[in-house]
Amino acid sequence: MFEKCKKADILEKSGALICQARVNVGRSGEVLLVIPRAASYKSNAIYRVMFYDPVMGRVTCRCRLSAAVPLPGGELCSLRCEIQEYLTQEQRRKNMKIDLGQNVMLHAVFQPGDPVPAPGYVVPATIVNISVGGVYLRSSLLLAEGRRVWFDLQLSGDRLTLSAQILRVETIPAGPNQKLYGYGCKFVDMLSRDESLLRSFISQTAAGPRRQ
Repeated sequence: MFEKCKKADILEKSGALICQARVNVGRSGEVLLVIPRAASYKSNAIYRVMFYDPVMGRVTCRCRLSAAVPLPGGELCSLRCEIQEYLTQEQRRKNMKIDLGQNVMLHAVFQPGDPVPAPGYVVPATIVNISVGGVYLRSSLLLAEGRRVWFDLQLSGDRLTLSAQILRVETIPAGPNQKLYGYGCKFVDMLSRDESLLRSFISQTAAGPRRQ
């Protein structure tokens, strides 16, 4: 269980985020969390832990957290996470998608992992739709499949910097001698904080305004 999981959120009963954690699973299945030493929690108490697993999706559990053991360097510590109960599981492939239409500045810069070296660009683009797993962008700049891009997404009170990899490219006629290009992208290296904020934003947007 959680052998491939690398990140988790430790939450208060209210759902407030205590801190983000790196997940390590031992050979015996013991789950260890690496957290900032400055994080405040009570040892041997029960907390909700939200695991972001690439196979199982987002899994929330009731867990007992042990006392923390400082790690070399002084900024991080390690603790045992004993899973008491599995509460919810949400598969990533069922991520909700919303239409957005938000304009952003798209950055395309060569990074390790790109298929070939390429020059950098900063061009206007439009977020056509977005989910927690990926985004569909439209731009006048032609980029290749496999290219990595990033952009700042402005939410109501937060700004997220999101990185994505282009999975498919579509040509969109835009008028005489004009073309736009559509990019189906998957998000990469997303922070758990950003994922939580984006998921909340998408859920609230999809639900629409509350009735008075």
